[in-house]
Amino acid sequence: MQKKLISLYVIIFMIPAIIFTLYYSNQLYENSLSAITKKNENLLEMERIHIHTNIESMRRTAQMVVSDNDFIEYIKTRDETNINELIDFKMNAFSNVAKLQNNNPTIAHIRLFTSNPYVTEMWPIVFKEDRIIDKPWLSEVMVRNGMELWSYEKSDLDLLDRYLIINKNAKISLLREIEYPKDEHLGVIEISMHLKNFYPNMYSPVNDGQSEMIVIDSHQNVYQDPNKSFLNEHEIELSVIQKEHNTIKNKEIASAQFTQNNIPYLIVSTYIEDIESHVINVISLENIYAEMKQTRNIALSGTFLIVFILSLLTYLLISFLLKRLYKLIELMKRVEAGDFAVQVDIYGQSEIAQLAHHFREMLKKINRLIADAVNKQASTKEAELRALKTQIDAHFLYNTLENIKMMAEIEEKYEISDALTSLGEMMRYNLKWKNDFVVLQEEVTHIKNYIDIMNLRLDKRISLKVKIPGHLLEQEILKMSLQPIVENSLRHGIIHTIYDGMIEITACIKDDNVQIQVTDNGVGMTAVDLEKLNHHIQVDDEKVPESIHQQGGIGLRNVNERIKLHYGNEYGLHVDSLEGQYTKVVVTLPCIVIKGVRKHV
Repeated sequence: MQKKLISLYVIIFMIPAIIFTLYYSNQLYENSLSAITKKNENLLEMERIHIHTNIESMRRTAQMVVSDNDFIEYIKTRDETNINELIDFKMNAFSNVAKLQNNNPTIAHIRLFTSNPYVTEMWPIVFKEDRIIDKPWLSEVMVRNGMELWSYEKSDLDLLDRYLIINKNAKISLLREIEYPKDEHLGVIEISMHLKNFYPNMYSPVNDGQSEMIVIDSHQNVYQDPNKSFLNEHEIELSVIQKEHNTIKNKEIASAQFTQNNIPYLIVSTYIEDIESHVINVISLENIYAEMKQTRNIALSGTFLIVFILSLLTYLLISFLLKRLYKLIELMKRVEAGDFAVQVDIYGQSEIAQLAHHFREMLKKINRLIADAVNKQASTKEAELRALKTQIDAHFLYNTLENIKMMAEIEEKYEISDALTSLGEMMRYNLKWKNDFVVLQEEVTHIKNYIDIMNLRLDKRISLKVKIPGHLLEQEILKMSLQPIVENSLRHGIIHTIYDGMIEITACIKDDNVQIQVTDNGVGMTAVDLEKLNHHIQVDDEKVPESIHQQGGIGLRNVNERIKLHYGNEYGLHVDSLEGQYTKVVVTLPCIVIKGVRKHV
């Protein structure tokens, strides 16, 4: 009991504590994750603002170049340009375009590539279109009919093929075909910006070492700051990021989690529709996951320590409180072994003392019952001897009746012989009581013998009609349950008439039950007497008035009680009568065929 109480105490306290600790630590992790996600979504939103500012700056620059009439007039010229015209172009239109780049230092290049053979190249703005003939983006620009195209390049190569100067900074370019006049190709304009200026946060030197921002363009090419080593240090393959990103890339801003080398990571992505690119920030969740585990472990350790201390205190306290209970258990074990003379010397007002008191009283009753059982055993032996004597007397009576019957037959007194036969069968039926149940056929035979005996007294005034289907003759019925009903019909119904009496016994199946009806043509009874009889058949013996005793209600009540005792309260008997005409007793039993195949209960 002590161990069970402690186990129950531990379960009741520890399980909720563990569940709460796990839930609380998980909520901390979720809240931290939500905060980090929100923080990085805000970071990407700021990056979006910078990106859109740079996009508009590059578009505005391109539009200003295309809108400079002097510059475009020079580009579309179809004649050889003299030195004065070149100087004038250099000092005015060309200088204006160059100022656009100088005024916006984030723009890396403003270039116009022309197919006009009469135009002289002027570094770093005007170039021959032949210099970009091998660029993969040229064909796509030409089919866009003047619409802009955004293109990434891993490095910024020198157009003059001076291999000594190669800028390794990746760049993004706005490319657009110039038609002037309409539908007449004039050239291609390029406005470029290095990615470190286009994506300021991605190339920011301020970094906590737990995240890195990358860009994925429409061709699934990945661009990142080569000076940052977060992804390399954590051995995160770009293909893994791309795979996880593919599950959320259709959303404007979204987040997802993945695990690499048992370390959880968070990716937050935003889509820049104008340049058809995704900006992704990859964040390590290792620190917050470690903090969550540390918090959870501390809480669980504290819980286990508290439960251990409380369990120890509980064990000591219960040991002190249950000392007398263990003593009582030992006394009970001695009683179980057969020692009923133990002395239970535990007293007081506590629950254990009350239990000891009731145990003492129980021992007294047990000792009394043992004494009563010894006395009853002696009485049983005496009763068995008397029963044996009675059995001997019964056999003596059977043999004597058989001898008288033979004498009557020898003297040809057949009526007396038949009466003795009926009387002998009745005696056997009454005295031979091995079972409380018989088949309906045996009970009806007993009633026939009873009627034969009664007809000797009543000068054969009584006739018996039996209308029972053959399959119901083997219906189970309580022994001596119909004979009291028939006897009641004779004593209180037929014997008081001046005409011959008739008793009819019928049986049928109704609502899956068997109904046996015993009807006589006696004096019957009034409606008031009938109601009283049916009421008092159901009451206890001490509540039955003397008038019912005189009407024979006691025998019917006994039969009704026996039926209810053996089959249940839904079964029993009911009396129906009409004064001066008949009395009918209806017995309802469950359909139980003893010797047949069908059995209903």
